[in-house]
Amino acid sequence: MYVKSRKPGRRGERDAPPASPRYTRTRTVFIHWQTSFETGQTLIDTEHRVLVFLFRKLHVAIRTGSPHVELSHIIREVTRFVEFHFLSEENLMRETHYPQMLMHQAQHTDLLAQLGVFASKVERRREAPEDLLYFVNHWLLEHIARHDQHVAEHARDAVARPVAERDYSEFLLSGAARRATVMDS
Repeated sequence: MYVKSRKPGRRGERDAPPASPRYTRTRTVFIHWQTSFETGQTLIDTEHRVLVFLFRKLHVAIRTGSPHVELSHIIREVTRFVEFHFLSEENLMRETHYPQMLMHQAQHTDLLAQLGVFASKVERRREAPEDLLYFVNHWLLEHIARHDQHVAEHARDAVARPVAERDYSEFLLSGAARRATVMDS
């Protein structure tokens, strides 16, 4: 946990590193799901909601002063889910023959590399966790708004359909929709 030492040289405490010039803590880092994030592609939207949840989980851990080891575990959870999401999205692009797949994959590769650098710096206490949170939130907004919308639009209109698309409604319903379905049975 980063805490400002009250006395210089106090044992067991470490001063927080200065904020990166690109990502300052004065900016809002807490992200909320908005309908404008929805792409209309159920699989992508479900995974994006999980990403927003994980970013919120990281924010709560930072805000409540969770120990550094706990932050590290959450950052690994975020990183692994981002890797999974990118692979899932790339499979969707492959299955529907998305013409810009290589460019989109390159963006994923770049974003994963940046995430890895941030995560490593936070782990070594060379970057404030808030800066990592700002980065992932900013990335999510930009990537969804600009790039994932195109993938979803293509998938909706593609002749080649995603594998197991018919099963989306069974496995990807929201909690409220699932409860309503169970109650109807």
